Amino acid sequence: MKKYRVTSEFIDKNTRVYYPTGSTYETDDAERVEELRKKGFIGGEINQQTAEKPKGKTKKGKGDADQ
Repeated sequence: MKKYRVTSEFIDKNTRVYYPTGSTYETDDAERVEELRKKGFIGGEINQQTAEKPKGKTKKGKGDADQ
């Protein structure tokens, strides 16, 4: 199932589920996605890369250099 970020709270007319702003809406129904986007309720699709925050690299400080 594809995931979309909720940009404006709404109650899904088909399922009667409440989606607050900032939550995730999941569906494979392209027509429903288009309808919700046109009305401003959801944004673009969330993919795995944007959903997971990359971990930062650790840097050696001056005191950690090999002598």
